[in-house]
Amino acid sequence: MIRKIIYTLIFGLTIYFVIRNFNELVIILDTLRRAIPLWLVLALLTQLLWIVTIAGNLQSTYRLTGMHESLARMVLLIAAGNFINVIAPSYGAGATAVFIADGHRRGKPAGKVTTAAFLYLVYDYLGFMLVLTVGLILLQQHHLLSTALIGAAIFACTIGFALIIGTIIGVFFSDRLDNVVAWLVRGANRLMQPIIKRPLIELDNARKFGLDLSSGLQQIRRSPGNLLQPIGWALARKATMMIMLYLISLAYGAPFDLTTVIVSFTVSYLFTIASVTPSGVGFVEGAMSLIQVSLGVNPATSVAIAVTYRGLTFWLVLFYGFFAIRVVDYKPEEKETTPA
Repeated sequence: MIRKIIYTLIFGLTIYFVIRNFNELVIILDTLRRAIPLWLVLALLTQLLWIVTIAGNLQSTYRLTGMHESLARMVLLIAAGNFINVIAPSYGAGATAVFIADGHRRGKPAGKVTTAAFLYLVYDYLGFMLVLTVGLILLQQHHLLSTALIGAAIFACTIGFALIIGTIIGVFFSDRLDNVVAWLVRGANRLMQPIIKRPLIELDNARKFGLDLSSGLQQIRRSPGNLLQPIGWALARKATMMIMLYLISLAYGAPFDLTTVIVSFTVSYLFTIASVTPSGVGFVEGAMSLIQVSLGVNPATSVAIAVTYRGLTFWLVLFYGFFAIRVVDYKPEEKETTPA
């Protein structure tokens, strides 16, 4: 009975999200009719490869914490976790809950799964910050580095550095990580109190997260040889997204040069992170179009490319997730409470 209620709720949230963004879906479908089919099919195949690189990234962080899981299972978990994050935005907590529930059924401690999910984010941000450095240099060279882009970059890098510092503390000073997490949560709660009138994050939950994380991060010291593999996957993930963007530009008869590809990708990823809407819906497409036009792309073509790119990297993945959440049999009431 509870499972039926959960899936009914998920279905209802999905319908609400689609209705709320229905106009964008209509625009995507209308835009696809103008594309050259061959390049669009190649972009779609690259999108599937991209999903595999995301799953490979998560699989490699599982290995860092001493867990082993098949790549096929990782693909399902990534799709399901992304789906929950979009329809019920929770700053990544929804995806982590999916991973923990699945791990519980498969005998994987919550502490290790939490750590693997955390490290997945760390490597994702680390990979992006490497690409971001190149993208910002190119933007500066073309005099396109605006205040909005600088602000978004600072926001993204602040999150990235916080994740990296948290990892270092957890690996070398594990007994202090829960205190650091609690300190950060208190600061965030004080900052948001005037706006939301309640604690943004429960302190007890934050402390438990810190304890779970510090316990799991100790596993890294036992397997230092696996530290480089996740960054390789993270960079491969970014590379496949840029290849996809280039193929889409070919589909609309306006092949991008390398600068346009890197800059467009950088801007799209920045506003996926620094946005008030789930995964930057509405913001990313506009930012990509503006930056492409500034680099000499025809305005109508730039809109078509940006809309199609988001169709493949956001809406189609959301579609996959709708089915993946059933396949992984997600039941949020199943939680492991004992740290690894």
